[in-house]
Amino acid sequence: MDIPQKIKDFIDNNRGSLPPVTDPDEPLQLDSLGIVRLVAFLENDLGYVVENAELIPQNFRTLRQLGQLLSTKTPAGPIGEAELPGTGRTAGTKNE
Repeated sequence: MDIPQKIKDFIDNNRGSLPPVTDPDEPLQLDSLGIVRLVAFLENDLGYVVENAELIPQNFRTLRQLGQLLSTKTPAGPIGEAELPGTGRTAGTKNE
């Protein structure tokens, strides 16, 4: 699977001072927080669902490995902000 440019851009923008990834087998060098941020982006912005059992470093080591993980999934579309049940408000909003 080819990694969409939007995902590549997100990874490149969240690797600190490291240069952009150009080789699909180059280590992404994401720490645990970087992986959490990437998963949140994949789920919230692109609609992929990453299962707990898939949250292993091997799936996020290179673009190729990330592509293999994503090739097993069908994105449902962006999730956006979650609405609190029965309130009509999104999480994090104050009661007015």
